[in-house]
Amino acid sequence: MDQMEENDMFPAVKPINKEGKTGLTKKKKELMKRYQGSASIPVDLNKIYQWAKHHKPH
Repeated sequence: MDQMEENDMFPAVKPINKEGKTGLTKKKKELMKRYQGSASIPVDLNKIYQWAKHHKPH
């Protein structure tokens, strides 16, 4: 495979601008570890998203 064919198969990847982004702090990582878990029943994340999108607090 020559260089031109390889470039056609793998287009250039646009880099992500990480300027001004701090990522997760130690405290946030600890909170995520504490609250993550597994569901004992299948969860439809689309239904949860739709509910949260349209739910109006009382």
